[in-house]
Amino acid sequence: MLRVCLALIVSLLCAAAASAASVRLAAADEPSFPLVQGNMAAPIVLPPGAPEVVRIAARDFAADVETVAGVRPAILEEAPDDVSLPRVQLVLAPADLAGRWEAFRLSASPGALVVAGSDRRGLAYGVYELSRRIGVSPWTWWADVPAPRHPELRFSFGEEPVDQPAVKYRGIFINDEGWGLVPWASKTHDPDAGNLGPKTYSRVFELLLRLRANTLWPAMHPGTTPFHQMPGNAAAADRHAIVLGSSHAEPMLRNNVGEWTDDKDRYNYVVNREGVLAYWEQRVKERASGESLFTLGMRGIHDSPIVGPKDQAGRISVLGDIFSAQRDMLARHLGDGDATRVGQIFCPYKEVLEDYLAGLSVPDDVTLVWPDDNFGYIRRFASPAERRRSGGLGVYYHASYLGAPLPWLWVDTLPHALVWSEMTRAYEQGARNLWIVNVGDIKNTELATEFFLDLAWHADRTSPAAPADHLRAVAARDFGAERAAAIADIWIRHQALAFARRPEHLAWHLPRAPYRPTTLVDEEIQARLADYAALLSATETVEATLPAAARDAFFQLVAYPVGSAAAANRRYFQAELARRLKVRGDEAAARSAFAESEAAAGRIAELTRRYNEDIAGGKWRHIVMVNGLSPRQWPSFQLPPILPLDDADALAAVRQQESARAHATTPAPPPLVVPAGARPGDFVEHNGVVSILAGNFTNRADLPSGAGWRVIPRLGRSGAAVTVLPSTADLGVGQAPRLSYRFHLATAFDAAPIVRVRLLPTHPIAAGQGLRLALAIDDGDPLALAVTSGFDPKSAAWKERVLANATEAELRLPAPLAPGWHILHLVAVDAGVVVDKIVLDLGGLRLSYDGPPETHLP
Repeated sequence: MLRVCLALIVSLLCAAAASAASVRLAAADEPSFPLVQGNMAAPIVLPPGAPEVVRIAARDFAADVETVAGVRPAILEEAPDDVSLPRVQLVLAPADLAGRWEAFRLSASPGALVVAGSDRRGLAYGVYELSRRIGVSPWTWWADVPAPRHPELRFSFGEEPVDQPAVKYRGIFINDEGWGLVPWASKTHDPDAGNLGPKTYSRVFELLLRLRANTLWPAMHPGTTPFHQMPGNAAAADRHAIVLGSSHAEPMLRNNVGEWTDDKDRYNYVVNREGVLAYWEQRVKERASGESLFTLGMRGIHDSPIVGPKDQAGRISVLGDIFSAQRDMLARHLGDGDATRVGQIFCPYKEVLEDYLAGLSVPDDVTLVWPDDNFGYIRRFASPAERRRSGGLGVYYHASYLGAPLPWLWVDTLPHALVWSEMTRAYEQGARNLWIVNVGDIKNTELATEFFLDLAWHADRTSPAAPADHLRAVAARDFGAERAAAIADIWIRHQALAFARRPEHLAWHLPRAPYRPTTLVDEEIQARLADYAALLSATETVEATLPAAARDAFFQLVAYPVGSAAAANRRYFQAELARRLKVRGDEAAARSAFAESEAAAGRIAELTRRYNEDIAGGKWRHIVMVNGLSPRQWPSFQLPPILPLDDADALAAVRQQESARAHATTPAPPPLVVPAGARPGDFVEHNGVVSILAGNFTNRADLPSGAGWRVIPRLGRSGAAVTVLPSTADLGVGQAPRLSYRFHLATAFDAAPIVRVRLLPTHPIAAGQGLRLALAIDDGDPLALAVTSGFDPKSAAWKERVLANATEAELRLPAPLAPGWHILHLVAVDAGVVVDKIVLDLGGLRLSYDGPPETHLP
């Protein structure tokens, strides 16, 4: 053992003296550590008393090496006596990593590839990092991503800096799983369990570890066997060192939908206090082993308001008593008399946020978890006092959602840039203790899931370039560097088109409401369909270059989401065009367009059949359903069906829309003329408007600190939205970063222009202030502008905004503008405001969905 220790010390010293370059697969002529060479693999040496999760990681890494190189490394409890033999040495809790949370460090020298971890999960993450570096994707099982084959695996010498997470608890919530994950697990993957059992969850836990996550809120939808009632589930979580929590609607790790067996009206703390407490206490006793985060509070049986209290004052009083009782049982059973020793969270979701804002007091050591609005916009940010809480802050976010106004469960469309913008702002505002993302049933949210968790790890060292960089890196890792740019571009374009309108939101009326035609004009529809056709062509071009082994993964991660979204748009918009054509009297063209709509519906059905039946030899049978849920369930959240072409009410609505647009038409001013003195980047008036994409500014003035407006690439419907970074910038009196836009008016207009500013429907950082900004023309004083309402998810305005991913503020300038050159200044008032597009309406603006094209000189 002395020789082994000396050899390890020598290896570490050699690594420290070596270049600080990344420990990576080495070039052919580079000095390197031989992981696999000559059909022999270096053994993996476990640390003394290796925790089970480290053993699992070691076994997975050994299997990954065998997949890549054809040789499986041995796993040893002790290092071989021959110190000259290369080994992969796993080191747990070395002194120089003491006190760090889930940190790891990689180093390589001639005799050892060393993975050191500050704790059991940190060491496991380090081992899985080696799997990534030999080319094994985290989605190797969940999306059938093949690994590259290499007869030899050698790592370059060096010692890397310590890597560790920015956010303490990082995880996923499996939700709305009844139309994918549960039928697949029950009928295909694990029919013996007949539901989500340890065989399925062990695969989930492996994925979490590969993605450097540590927390799970288990599935809880009606029809799913509660996690803790399925034998082996909790034990599998503990073996994988996964922290078990539960959603905002499931206090004390209890799945009320499946576990509350008394009458549902008895789930009432006011009238059945002892029964409810006994129900919670049973689970607390069961969690004496393993790590848990207990959700405090109480809501109804299934994501509904609490039963019992009669009004808000009553709810606040009852919840205060509930907090005390829950913390008392945690202290007695798990905390040695001290509740602060037990991890606890409180998530003020939906109506509970209103109670919190009205004065509900939450114990200081409990993590406050802010929810988003179910569409990716975080509803609340911490006050200075809340940022000082000992329990810290967190975020519950959505990459999938079932609920009003319309669900989005089907395909992965959440823009990475939106995730980056919202979650980076949350991190800057103190949310660093817990990040949870609702991933639906995991399948078809793969990209969003990985980026969210990767950002949780790197939130303290990120930049606006991270979203696009991540997509390129994932594409290179999973499909080869030679295809990375093309596939990343496909994903970016797919996300951008869906941000303008998701495939699940292709209706301009809500379920059970009268039909409303789309507000897209013909040119916008044709452009959108052309964009999707080009995207499909690009997808097919890349697919043709893939080796056969990669095509199943490509279908799951690229071709199915793109193909389904393209077909869904064709199904909807061809039907909308058909109605317009019929109203205009072109019956033959109307019938032809409607036939194309019906053909697109068939294309969706065929793509979904292929996913369920053919991909990976039937491995994913029953995993996907069109639109993400059964058409026979949840009728209030179903996408309205495509009405027959001859539907009288729909045709009447289209006639009314056509008439309104005809009456709104105004004579067009002279065609665009490039004025004298124009420079590239200037804007010009055209047809009575000046249209500006916010990211294409002429000049920028920052604060002395360097803070100011920044373009977030690929954010917003423009793809170049701007916001103030960092969000903690001091924008007090005299502190006004601005963007400037030089524009030219060719025509004299009698009326003062109306300036319309399109924003993303974010929520204010400071509650109650609205989204405030200011505009100035030339040397004039800034004119205040704000969105002050429509933040309540029950409001009609909010519903329209989140479906369109846009809100608008407008003002009329004090006086007409003279022909000639002018400068529009966008002046920051509050951080957290995201500006997408600015239109000066000089009287020529016509009704459309996206507004006029940018009048920008190249």
